[in-house]
Amino acid sequence: MQEEVNGSGQPSGAAGVLGAGDMLRQAREERGYHLPALAAHLKVSVHKLEALEAGDLAVFPDVVFVRALASAVCRVLKIDPAPVLAQLPKPPGKDLNSGVDSVKARVAVGPAQSKKNDFPSSKPFPWMGVVVLLVVATVGVLFYPQLLGYWKSSTAASAPAAPRSNNVAGVADQSEPVSLGGSSTDPVPEAPANGAADSGTGPTGAGQSSPAAAIPAAAAAAPAESAPLLHFKTSQDSWVQVKEASGKVVFEKTIRAGTTEDIAATPPLRLIVGNVAGVEMQLRGSVFDLKKVTKGSTARFEVN
Repeated sequence: MQEEVNGSGQPSGAAGVLGAGDMLRQAREERGYHLPALAAHLKVSVHKLEALEAGDLAVFPDVVFVRALASAVCRVLKIDPAPVLAQLPKPPGKDLNSGVDSVKARVAVGPAQSKKNDFPSSKPFPWMGVVVLLVVATVGVLFYPQLLGYWKSSTAASAPAAPRSNNVAGVADQSEPVSLGGSSTDPVPEAPANGAADSGTGPTGAGQSSPAAAIPAAAAAAPAESAPLLHFKTSQDSWVQVKEASGKVVFEKTIRAGTTEDIAATPPLRLIVGNVAGVEMQLRGSVFDLKKVTKGSTARFEVN
């Protein structure tokens, strides 16, 4: 007895069971679709749809294409593709049902145990700490010179008003301060002993004025334009340091209260004046306002 062939090209297993092609044709006719319209919607030829409904699978390149086309038709007709695909041949290859059952069993049992080397999701990765350390180190290297300069200026500004020695800003490795007031080559005159200056006699001879009296007279006769570059007059103890552009210290001394000091040097110069409240400064014979360049109790400025 010859078996009956359904619309899918397969022998029908039981009477009344429709093949895949018959199911698709019936669903298409119930929804009023014509083959040309369905073919235009799916962008396939009418000939392929006719072959699918007639069960002529020989015109298709493979079973995978047939099943994909049947699924697309079911999607357009809005029907369940499972009954249709069940009537079509299955593609060759390993049956995936066992793999699906294994996955379902794992899901039912619970999540897989994490490996020993896996990082817990609730904890940060170790390399995040390394990145943070690198960022902090980079910021420290970039801003270290500025922070060091600010710290030094703050330390100098908070120095006590009374200096510990003749050195300025804690400089202890400099030689004894030397004042450049007047001529550095002129010998310093010694004061006459035992009242020799009052009697008009002494080492210089009778009827001659002493060198100590000659220096003020020469200073009084000097013209105004020969005024020293820097002149300091103090009402309180104050310390002064003068450096040349090369960094050489040309003057460094504590000027005692009630005294004056003249400094002759070649500009440009860098000056540091401590205890500004107790000192008055003249620059080239004119009063210079130290408050404009003072921070705290110390003035730092340049003279050109």
